[in-house]
Amino acid sequence: MEQTTFSKRGLLALLAQLRASGSDYVTLYASPSSFSRHITELAIEFSPLAQEIREALSTKAVTREAQRYGTGAVVFWSQSQDKLIVLPPFAVPGDRVFWGRPETSALHQLLEKERTLGLVLVTWGSYAIGVFEGDRLEESKTGTGYIHKRHRKGGRSETRFARRTEEQKRDFLRKVAHRIDERFRSHRPEQIFFGGNRLILKPLLKECPYLQSEARQISKRFLNVRYADREALLGSLEDVHKSVVFSLGQAAKAKSEQDEGGAL
Repeated sequence: MEQTTFSKRGLLALLAQLRASGSDYVTLYASPSSFSRHITELAIEFSPLAQEIREALSTKAVTREAQRYGTGAVVFWSQSQDKLIVLPPFAVPGDRVFWGRPETSALHQLLEKERTLGLVLVTWGSYAIGVFEGDRLEESKTGTGYIHKRHRKGGRSETRFARRTEEQKRDFLRKVAHRIDERFRSHRPEQIFFGGNRLILKPLLKECPYLQSEARQISKRFLNVRYADREALLGSLEDVHKSVVFSLGQAAKAKSEQDEGGAL
């Protein structure tokens, strides 16, 4: 199956094309917990396509991305037309199966719902924290913290600098944790996304009571950004809304090419 990343706008256009196709599909909505069981408990046995769908959902590429996203899946599977597995940006709320015209309305609503989202971008020495209400940046805070670079001379001097660097890192993490608490506690984001240096997340969680108390709201996805500043914060929202689509057929490929070209 071909794997493609779709923007929100591109995926909405693909759904519109499915609705207009006139073909019959098995439409399957699987919540994150159902996907982890490889859909074995969902009632799609009535369809001759059931085994084919299960095999596709169990492929290495699909399961890897599904674990990374942690949002479940939506499947549109036709015997004669396109076969699509969509990993949406936000969790599928429940398990449902349809046969007939593609049932796109629930996915459309999931994509269009206005959400309160928290974004935390952190690298050693800089951070950017934002609260988004829909597409609007409601509140943000950026900042820096000085951290010594590694000392290369060795001996006592190296040990002293290493100890000082660790102290500076802890101070920096406490500062970021305090800023997160200030911004997020009043807004209560529905979901929190991290980006920047992946190795910082675990020690930051230890320093931040708010994140510990809201651990279930933290997305499994990690945003790939090099810098932690306001520009990266604004650009990361688009990444948050991206979906991954696995496809057999031409519809997804055509829409993806248009999406990349800016037509959507």
